Amino acid sequence: MMEYYTYLLIFHGNYGEYEKYNPIMKYESLDEIRRNNIGTMHLFDENLVPILPGIEYVLHMPRLELDLCDLHENLIDKFYDEPHRIMLVPDSTFIEFCEKIRDITPALVIYAEDCNDKVKDALKLFNTILGCYEVNQLNRNILKKHWGELSNKLKNNKYEKLLNIDEQYIFEGEYLKALTLLFLARQYNNIGEVLSKIYNSSNLEEKCIEMHWKQNTKQNTLMEIQKRKISDYEKVKKVYRELYKEEAHKFSLNIVITFPGVPKQQIKYAGVSNIFPENEKRAIRIMGIHRAIANNGVLIELPLANENIYKTIDEIEIRCKQGTNNTYIKRLMEKLGKDLGKYLKDYQLGSLLRAKHITIFSDVPIGLAILENTEVPLQCYKSISYRTLSPLTRNFEIEMCKSPQLYLGKGCKVAFAECIINNEDNACVRRMSEIERVMLKNMERDYPNFVLEYAETYSVKEIIKFIAENIDADILYISAHGYYTREKNMAGLMVGNELWMANENNLRVPPIVLLSACHVSPRGSGVVNIADLFVRAGAIAVLGTFIPVNAERNMILMTRLFTYIMDAQKGNKQYKTLADAWTGIVATNAIHELIQSSKKLGNWMRGKNPKGKIRMKEFQLERSRGKLHPMTIYSDTIKIIEEMLKEEGMEGKFRDILYKKDFFPESFFYQFIGYPENIFLYNENFAKNSDKYE
Repeated sequence: MMEYYTYLLIFHGNYGEYEKYNPIMKYESLDEIRRNNIGTMHLFDENLVPILPGIEYVLHMPRLELDLCDLHENLIDKFYDEPHRIMLVPDSTFIEFCEKIRDITPALVIYAEDCNDKVKDALKLFNTILGCYEVNQLNRNILKKHWGELSNKLKNNKYEKLLNIDEQYIFEGEYLKALTLLFLARQYNNIGEVLSKIYNSSNLEEKCIEMHWKQNTKQNTLMEIQKRKISDYEKVKKVYRELYKEEAHKFSLNIVITFPGVPKQQIKYAGVSNIFPENEKRAIRIMGIHRAIANNGVLIELPLANENIYKTIDEIEIRCKQGTNNTYIKRLMEKLGKDLGKYLKDYQLGSLLRAKHITIFSDVPIGLAILENTEVPLQCYKSISYRTLSPLTRNFEIEMCKSPQLYLGKGCKVAFAECIINNEDNACVRRMSEIERVMLKNMERDYPNFVLEYAETYSVKEIIKFIAENIDADILYISAHGYYTREKNMAGLMVGNELWMANENNLRVPPIVLLSACHVSPRGSGVVNIADLFVRAGAIAVLGTFIPVNAERNMILMTRLFTYIMDAQKGNKQYKTLADAWTGIVATNAIHELIQSSKKLGNWMRGKNPKGKIRMKEFQLERSRGKLHPMTIYSDTIKIIEEMLKEEGMEGKFRDILYKKDFFPESFFYQFIGYPENIFLYNENFAKNSDKYE
């Protein structure tokens, strides 16, 4: 079995315990907040700056032993989320940290020049594969040396070694984006061609996207030849060009976007800088490149988000909280699309529209934007994963590690925490929550590998105890009221009558957290929110809401999500990952949004037509098949309903809903943060073994 390499980066810092060095902005004391945030925009620890060149160096190194081998295209095709594994450790806790990693032999240790002398002395006896280097010692010759040493130490002789191990180059600044091309360039032995085109390009980013497209089209063409079992050399030459054109047309990119910037309220409230520090820009670029290398994607860097972007998002959230007309909300989302469009160059927009998956490092939820010439937000037709930037120190650390991959295709345990007190005031919400609980209980009966643990938790102490007792759960489902106050700069949960922010240092939660609650993850004003804090507590993916949500609509969305998860256990291959499933749910939720906006339309759709068929079932099972397209889902849905009305002599009925499109698309205002693309619902490789985790 091929091994991953672990890279240890040590920086100078006086912190009490590893992973707890002030990663989260406190909200109790304004004076303390403003004092700590002087000179920073996204809350980045300056102590990390001296080690950033070392992290850039590691991005030039192999991620795992397979990076040193000449691989068959079948094996290359199986790569999925393969980042460099980088551990960041402050020198003040290095000795204690070593005790925790006794079973790990780092490939390389890099330390900052200002690390304390005791740590430098300890490193002389530290066991590594390549040794320990001060960051200033690293250069191209050392890079060649390190690749050569790792190649010579390969334990597995199943694969031949790469022939171009000596072709190593150090990239700096924007040219670091070219690192995303090197894995396939080494496999196809055309590093020289890649470098020539990169260094002679007038637009580096555009050239990287173009070359990435060509590289992966070649890989996909070879895979298609394999599938067609074409082995004769002459026949391969004959069909290659035609197949290449077909694959180039079908291929879609994995895109990573960095979009820095904070809202004015954050500058005013928290005292962060309105000037983007170069060190933070460098750190964010490193995050983007690290992720693009991991998912065989390309990096698009956008400039600083201006106040118009955040102002529009904030206006949407405020209006939804206060109540407003539906057409105004749509106009705001279209405005957000126009504002975002001003940041995108033509080639960037084109790449975005051809994206397979988008990872966005930003505090801006760009998935809400309705781009020009489209009728629905970007997240309706593109799978998106959000990684917030603030606080940058903690999010930087999370990105440098490899996210676990969870497989739900063989089993799933849900821990359901009910935090809403069962009284008259909460009767409606509790009724919907009870429907959800019964639905999950029925799934437990119908699916042998599904387990539900349920508890009413009406205090913070009770919910923390419940989580600890069910830490083996795959999904933590919390039904609660949301608590959002702009005055205190926070958005959390009400557990019974107690406010909870999930900011306990020792809190650990299951890999998936679903927050069935109002406005727990607003973005317009830069508040500290509980969704982000659950990521700090170890969640791989967290689903939260920007705005107040309707209990019945929320129940329908959650029911659909759990249905897709469970159906995967029966071999349903419709959605591969949690990210894909959620995109599909939002994209196909138009019919539910419409009937929720009109009681009369809802009753009509749930009734029977003259042929005795329930109209809703007819729509879902017959009428809509092959006729609903993600980018025009609402127009397509309305067109089908109009056809059904016309056939029954009811043309023009429900005009106020259908013609004016006066409905509220609530599903748009949910957001998955973290790594939902690493939660697999169906995966053939995982299905072959019984382990849930990679």
